Amino acid sequence: MTLAACGGPGLPSHGGKDPFPPSALVLGYETEAQVEAAAQALGAREVVWLETLRAARLGLPRALPLAEAKERLRPLGLRYVEEEGQRDYRPLPEGLQPQGVSPYAWHLEAVRAEEAWGVSTGAGVQVAVLDTGVDATHPALRGRVLEGLDAATGLPLPPDADESLGEMHGTHVAGLAVGEGVGVAPEALLRPVRVFSPNYVGDFRVAQAIVWAVDQGARVINLSFGGTAYSYLLHEAINYALERQVVVVAAAGNQGSVARFYPAGLPGVIAVGAADGQGRPAWFSNRGSWVGVWAPGVRIYSAVPGGGYSLLSGTSMASPIVSGIAALIKARNSFMEPFHVYQALKAGSGPDALLALQASYSQRPACLYLRVSWEGVPASDVDVTLVGPVAFFARTNAQGEARLLQLPPGDYKLTLALSTPQGRWFLEQSLSLTPGFSCLLPLTFSLP
Repeated sequence: MTLAACGGPGLPSHGGKDPFPPSALVLGYETEAQVEAAAQALGAREVVWLETLRAARLGLPRALPLAEAKERLRPLGLRYVEEEGQRDYRPLPEGLQPQGVSPYAWHLEAVRAEEAWGVSTGAGVQVAVLDTGVDATHPALRGRVLEGLDAATGLPLPPDADESLGEMHGTHVAGLAVGEGVGVAPEALLRPVRVFSPNYVGDFRVAQAIVWAVDQGARVINLSFGGTAYSYLLHEAINYALERQVVVVAAAGNQGSVARFYPAGLPGVIAVGAADGQGRPAWFSNRGSWVGVWAPGVRIYSAVPGGGYSLLSGTSMASPIVSGIAALIKARNSFMEPFHVYQALKAGSGPDALLALQASYSQRPACLYLRVSWEGVPASDVDVTLVGPVAFFARTNAQGEARLLQLPPGDYKLTLALSTPQGRWFLEQSLSLTPGFSCLLPLTFSLP
């Protein structure tokens, strides 16, 4: 039996060849003239715009080191410059298959889904699954799949066809969120977005897809993939969703590590680790204070292309189970803030769909808007770590700014770290974020 999941340990990249040529840059801009000047300076052969996020992708004629590109573009005043990020999901080898859990839909009992269906079935809520393609003809999904998007081409995916391209991951993930008989929200609607065709389409197209899904009415977005690189662009795409009360759920990764895995590690995202049948963290799951929720992720039974079912393990499976619970909640209150959904998921010792639906919260989330300078000049690439009720990480852009949304109120330790030619500088400060703490005005910090 093949087990597939997000980010397996030490395996070759999906597809068997290098899908990560460093020949594209992503720019955050203030004016289109900045992008046009950047394209001319670097001899770009292609410019693709994402106006909603004030971002653009430059296709370069040759690979260009990021440091060199940043130096050449520094006079233009761009908000950020980054290589286009690449992410993956990878199979767990059959020899590493976890044992000891029933080969049926034990995850539904573990999260008390059937009890919760007396209150909510997720009816009418759109759940966007960004993954490999989905087999919309599968009996577990048929009739509840909306028109999707092929992120690689920008073309629509029909709601009544098998668009899996032979990959089982996306269908399995979608089934756990909304599939009849295996999914937590069996009356929710699926908005499939193919971001592996078969390789990852890149962070830029994923950011486009997130914006598209939000604009199409998705109330929950599931991201069962990731990588170790932080991305300004993905952070801004996630903020776009959060500002519109869309819940974003992502797999924490399967490296068995405490290192952050993105997009799960971005502020405001519900990062989901994989638990076994006893509710303990699975041996392969990433962990750490940035992982917010643990859900069943060992030998999970769900749909696969062709009308069948199979067992897969990983945080890739745990994430859509949580997305399904989020859909149940959103069906009761479409405008519930992502922070309140996260709080509801924490109502029990593990994700409990019935307790989550019964929970009620009046406390508002906090928000943090930072502006950091170095010797009076905006400080870019400052590592921002916020440790309190949950741990968050971000990085300042070229304007020295970072925005962290949907934060639990509480007492935090804020650490700012910046590498300079003189060494690495740190600033630590205690910070109390009260409910409703606003992002309208920045907190300013000066280094050194």
